[in-house]
Amino acid sequence: MHEQDLVRHYATIPVGTSFVRPVDVLHLLQSQPIPAKPRIFDVGCGQGQLVIALAQAWPDAEIIAIDLSPEQIAKARQAAAQAGITSIQFGVANWRDFDLPRSGIDIILATQVIQFMPDEHAFVEYLADALALDGQLLLRSVLLPEEEPGRSFVEQVVRQWIDYSIRFYSERNLTELLRECGLSRLRIDKEEMWLDTLSAERQTILNTALRQHGFSLDDVQQWFWSGTIAGVRR
Repeated sequence: MHEQDLVRHYATIPVGTSFVRPVDVLHLLQSQPIPAKPRIFDVGCGQGQLVIALAQAWPDAEIIAIDLSPEQIAKARQAAAQAGITSIQFGVANWRDFDLPRSGIDIILATQVIQFMPDEHAFVEYLADALALDGQLLLRSVLLPEEEPGRSFVEQVVRQWIDYSIRFYSERNLTELLRECGLSRLRIDKEEMWLDTLSAERQTILNTALRQHGFSLDDVQQWFWSGTIAGVRR
């Protein structure tokens, strides 16, 4: 998709929207040793909820957070100010044009952005190259089932939900990608996407797909998951 379409889409995301619970990310991060003053980078930071939580957990951290959307960055700066956080450097930037120090970052976050990447290997290699030794990369995405018909059904529905997504990945796809880019000690935190709590718009899309395929809600609930996968540079 064209990046300007993505920018326009995310300009409409309501204040307070978050795509991951900070407590879940903190749990994954804290399963590995972290420096007292970690260097943190969030690519596609959205409204900043995650990096604000990390700034609160590590008050002496050096944090850089970027997003393509000026509107989202403005909301992130406002949220940080309301939380009394002044240590985060927010910026409107594209990762392709953003120079990171090689082997210098302790924690890198990429939440619900990999599906927009035309070259996922180039994106993950860029992030992995910037990690310090023992640094951690966290990727978050919708997780497709490994097998059919679940894989095609979930992809069909979620593409319509998000509208601008290019592709999605299974847990196996993402773990293989992280390993290919030199990361190890992989951990995953998954949660089911409860289909009975969807917005009316998403419920309509799901119900149409259910009728097309002759499935019930109970048939497909088992296929809908999101997950955060963490890998360590060794």
